[in-house]
Amino acid sequence: MERKSRLSPEREAEIFDVVVRLVREHGYEKVTTQQIAAEARTSTATLYRHWDGKPRLVVEAVRHRRPAPLEDVDTGSLRGDLLAGARAVIEAGPEDHDLMSGLANAARKDPELDEAQREILVGPMRRAVEAVLDRAAERGEIAADAPAREFINELLFASLIAHRVHTGQFPDEAYVGRFIDTVILPAFGVQHP
Repeated sequence: MERKSRLSPEREAEIFDVVVRLVREHGYEKVTTQQIAAEARTSTATLYRHWDGKPRLVVEAVRHRRPAPLEDVDTGSLRGDLLAGARAVIEAGPEDHDLMSGLANAARKDPELDEAQREILVGPMRRAVEAVLDRAAERGEIAADAPAREFINELLFASLIAHRVHTGQFPDEAYVGRFIDTVILPAFGVQHP
């Protein structure tokens, strides 16, 4: 969707900051477009004109805060790229993880939010992961048609969330490194020394 370019990048960032703050404070379901407009000192018409409603506005605000892990990552190795992507998720911290969990829960009941998340957050992530895997195949680290490609998003990023659910803590980089070495790389037929 093409936005009308009447907002400066600075003004857009101000609105995104308000959106993220309100969603963190009150939860996605309780925040209204009118509340966002009032706090951001703009009109609801402006918000609808630029984002076509609350779901896209909220997801764009989240995307603006933290681009997808693995975008622009190229360490020269599959292990390094995966570790860098996981590190970006870990460094996001509990606040961002709680925000994302709240949005994922809200999306179960809001098809527009679910669609916006898939388009704006999940789509770029999948493309970034594919680029990482394509580079690894070009370097000869993995087979281009490795069956594990189908599962890599769930293997890496879902494991970070599952670790928190099971332990109450976010994994540290050492844990993630062990996970990559013992689960992900072997799934691609790679043994880390």
